[in-house]
Amino acid sequence: MLEIVRNEEKYYSKLYEIHRSELLEQDQMTKENFFDEFNQNTRVYFVAKEDGKVVGYIGLFNCDTDLNIIGIAVKKEKQNRGIGKKLLNFCKGYALNSGKKSLSLEVNEHNLNAINFYKKNGFIVTNIRKKYYKDSDAFVMFCYL
Repeated sequence: MLEIVRNEEKYYSKLYEIHRSELLEQDQMTKENFFDEFNQNTRVYFVAKEDGKVVGYIGLFNCDTDLNIIGIAVKKEKQNRGIGKKLLNFCKGYALNSGKKSLSLEVNEHNLNAINFYKKNGFIVTNIRKKYYKDSDAFVMFCYL
């Protein structure tokens, strides 16, 4: 059974392992920087646990009327089982309960799997940030609640 809980220090190392193994190679965030993210008062992280084991996470940045998804990852062997969708749906509810009007994110234009995943979950491309990544653009996507 999948459980989604607020991040705690006991999960930090597992989240970093998932982060390093599942996110794009161009992400050069150090372990210390990653852990620092958890202590920023503008951010909130949620952890997906299956049978007591950490299998994924989602991180949010609190903006005025929006929550920006700053990271979402699911362990490779647990992908395509609905965990990412459950994390997104959980955050939609969290956003609504927090008085937010939307969720947003940036995604590399070449990450077609992620783009399709977000589109299937109610996100639309609203803008393009030219050369946001080293060699490519970013699609800005919103899900209006």
